[in-house]
Amino acid sequence: MQKFFFLMLFFFIINSKTIAQDTPVNNAPAFDSAAVLNDLLLLLDSADISTSYALVSLGINNRLFSLHNNTLNAKQASTSTLVYNPSVGYFHKSGFSLSAGASLLNRQGKGFGATQYSLTPAYDLLNNQQWAFGVSYSRYFISDKYSSYSSPLQNDLYLYTSYTKHWLQPGIALGYSTGNYTEINKFTVQLTGNTYTDTGTYHLKAFSFMASVGHDFKWQRLFGKEDELGFTPSLLMNFGSDSTESVSHTLGQNLVRFLKRRRRIPRLGDKNSFEAQSVGASLDFNYAVGNFTILPQVYFDYYLPKTDEKRFTQTFTLSVGYSF
Repeated sequence: MQKFFFLMLFFFIINSKTIAQDTPVNNAPAFDSAAVLNDLLLLLDSADISTSYALVSLGINNRLFSLHNNTLNAKQASTSTLVYNPSVGYFHKSGFSLSAGASLLNRQGKGFGATQYSLTPAYDLLNNQQWAFGVSYSRYFISDKYSSYSSPLQNDLYLYTSYTKHWLQPGIALGYSTGNYTEINKFTVQLTGNTYTDTGTYHLKAFSFMASVGHDFKWQRLFGKEDELGFTPSLLMNFGSDSTESVSHTLGQNLVRFLKRRRRIPRLGDKNSFEAQSVGASLDFNYAVGNFTILPQVYFDYYLPKTDEKRFTQTFTLSVGYSF
């Protein structure tokens, strides 16, 4: 057990150091990642679960936009902010669950505290030998709509299914997210030298379709009679469309285009038609011993459309949970 723990800790440190070099911390929003609850549920599903249970967990990650949708997370402008996520959930033996979580981080000028909260009802198909299926809806409650650390999305619907009977397991997933966020922008007109301040509201809609193929590797009784290690590598092709509507509250509408270029989600444009957006690779580890679980996960994404932003991004999470 100790050897495995230090191995996972080493794995996490290497990834967090790499990610932390991406962009300055003060430009990154923070987003709740209670998705660990769903991941732990999928791990526990590998055993024939016939009872209901509760789960508490603590995670650290840099997922900024969505609990489940890697395509949406890959659009984030920064992956350097570390977010701490305590969460709690109840999972019924029928497959229905309800979980809640919070995002905690150290904000410049405001100290360490919660930036937002989430509530996620979900359903997962349990104990099926051929198919995996699940659907979830996450509602996010932000504490400060003007903060650059708050989520731009408040509603996130996600559905996935995969065929698990073959060695290579094909799957698809659908995501639909909506939300609003507000920014206060300051800029100077070069011709006159005058400085202006504007408050702008942005309305976001994003649809995504993901096709994947992967395989589940499982090993039992590695360090004791009650432990299990799982490893799932997957390749993904991501498609999507999105739109953003901007409203300038204090300046003329002729400045809206300028304000759009300044917003903190540059990859979500005015309107992007449905197209291939990225290719990705996911490496998911899970280790369970007794009632404890450890889950390190890393997702690598390469953005395909033309962009001035970096094409290659990484998101990660490391979480520990206890079920009872």
